[in-house]
Parts: sequence; C-alpha cells; structure tokens
Amino acid sequence: MEFFTANSGWLLLAYVAGTAFGLYAGYRANLNKITEAVIDSLIEGKYLKTRGYGANVEILKHTEWCDDKNSN
Repeated sequence: MEFFTANSGWLLLAYVAGTAFGLYAGYRANLNKITEAVIDSLIEGKYLKTRGYGANVEILKHTEWCDDKNSN
C-alpha cells in the first residue's frame, strides 16, 4: 500500500490551490474593510476634509480646501 499516489497528489494540489485562493480572497476583503474604516475615522475626526454626503463623498486636496476657505 503506497501512501502517495496520483489521486492523493491531485487532492493535495487542489487543497493547496483552494487554501491559497481562500487566503488571498480573505486578505483582499479584510484590506478593503480596514481601509474604509481608517478613512471613515479620519473624516469623523476632522483630519480629512470632504465635500458631499453618502455615496457621493469626495475627499478634498489641501489646496482645494484652502481655496474654499479663502473665498468665503
């Protein structure tokens, strides 16, 4: 009785490929959630200036914010 056969090799290859894809997909999803949370907290803390609300939020550059502030 052999431990490593062609069938177990294919099964091992599929397991490794599935695990790698799962880790990659989980990493990407987690990275997006963390990035969104950091940007939201910076906006709430008034460290980032924005224009608009909801899905139409636009982060302003420093020069745009200074131009807006000086024109008022």
